[in-house]
Amino acid sequence: MMLGVLGLWALLPTAVQAPPSRRTCVFFEAPGVRGSTQNLGKLLDAGPGPPRVIHCLYSRCCFGIWNLTQDQAQVEMQGCRDSDEPGCESPRCDPSPRAHPRPSSTLFTCSCGADFCNANYSHLPPLGSPGTPGLEGPQAISGESTWIALLLLGLLLLLLLLSSSILALLQRKACRERGGPEPEPESDSGRDWSAELPELPELCFSQVIREGGHAVVWAGQLQGKLVAIKAFPLRAVAQFQAERALYELPGLQHDHIVRFITASRGCPGPLPCGPLLVLELHPKGSLCHYLTQHTSDWGSSLRMALSLAQGLAFLHEERWQDGQYKPGIAHRDLSSQNVLVRDDGSCAIGDLGLALVLPGLAQPPTWAPSQPRGPAAIMEAGTQRYMAPELLDKTLDLQDWGTALRRADIYSLALLLWEIMSRCPDLRPGEDGDSRPPPFQLAYEAELGSAPTACELWTLAVEERRRPHVPSTWCCLTTDPGGLRELLEDCWDADPEARLTAECVQQRLAALASPEEAHLFPEGCAQDCSLCCLEDHFSTPPVCHSPQ
Repeated sequence: MMLGVLGLWALLPTAVQAPPSRRTCVFFEAPGVRGSTQNLGKLLDAGPGPPRVIHCLYSRCCFGIWNLTQDQAQVEMQGCRDSDEPGCESPRCDPSPRAHPRPSSTLFTCSCGADFCNANYSHLPPLGSPGTPGLEGPQAISGESTWIALLLLGLLLLLLLLSSSILALLQRKACRERGGPEPEPESDSGRDWSAELPELPELCFSQVIREGGHAVVWAGQLQGKLVAIKAFPLRAVAQFQAERALYELPGLQHDHIVRFITASRGCPGPLPCGPLLVLELHPKGSLCHYLTQHTSDWGSSLRMALSLAQGLAFLHEERWQDGQYKPGIAHRDLSSQNVLVRDDGSCAIGDLGLALVLPGLAQPPTWAPSQPRGPAAIMEAGTQRYMAPELLDKTLDLQDWGTALRRADIYSLALLLWEIMSRCPDLRPGEDGDSRPPPFQLAYEAELGSAPTACELWTLAVEERRRPHVPSTWCCLTTDPGGLRELLEDCWDADPEARLTAECVQQRLAALASPEEAHLFPEGCAQDCSLCCLEDHFSTPPVCHSPQ
């Protein structure tokens, strides 16, 4: 049985066509739905009433949410996703159950990657069917079978408990024989995590800014001040705890790192409440959103680039300050969606969900986030588009993974610097006086489109060693004609050991500054970055090159 919104194509005028590089979806939001995804695209008029059409700005992925109540399906929301998540490659909408707002209803969601694919869905399992979890009737099993099932379940749980206790005792015995420390017990996932978090009655949710795989980011208010609220579902408590531990590290306060305010619990609606991170809000939005809407002159572009390098250098640095130890941190998910633009036009690095504390000479304290437990955890990274070649082809140096992850961050930084400079009209002087840069494109979007696969990225970045195009006009404003091109090439070099350090990137950008912009650079940032190559922090091998 086909359910959903039918007859949409009859409402669409022939003039409404999606450009080949963007996605067009159905847009609808039921009355009373809190939050909106309208800012993720451009609404197009397709008739006198709903549903409408939206032209996606940040992805090629549509979504839909339906509420199934007593075999009756009602559409709640339709629109554009903020990024291309797993599942977006499907050409049709295949809903799956996600939540139970009420005992008699189930929310189904889908993501799909074809124009108007969220107009209809193929099938929703009826209430009480095996496809709808948690809704079977109490009479499905007879009384005798129920007792047998409970007895078997109890025996199975008892065996599991005994097995885990024996394994723990053997592990402690082995540690004592080796003379090493006993392993710390795993955190009990069943404990009441909410007891540790305060509930903030004055915290208000306004609208959805971004929806990701593990959390939804809202704009809101706390005590009358604008804040960003990162809301985690109950299934993502582990991700919340890891990111909270990073933000609460002593000394992690910097102008170009998103400021952490507090951790809390709550929810914007009737769904089960989960943990929250309350962070500093930057109304100008992500770097990707800002560059889509604005161009920046040479001085402003340089300010954005330099602040980004300063934030990453601070993350990578291991330091003692005022008696507090700050370990080195690898971000591992640098992208223009995870960098925010501040009111003064500088950048702030956010989203530490995949960040890792790095090994160093000074031992991290016991409360630091847990280290990776194997090669697979170390190789895990964020957005594929910005992944370094050694992560794409699984050749990251695991013998010195702290240095290797820093170098992978520098590759991602280079792609962000390229995106910033691609929107600088001063770097594109036209013969007819028209210096407007082309519309914003993500790194590799010109070569691979808006949703490249891992295989396509591997072929381009690893096998062919190609990088985003650097126009010849990008040398026109610098005292060193090839300085900007050389900076990018030294950051995205295929050989990780040949890449600059983040501190070196800072000083290279300072060397590119014109005299009237000299006040933008921090005191002590030398024009020649050769000094930072002599001895990197805590014995990191020198990887910087002096300007020719």
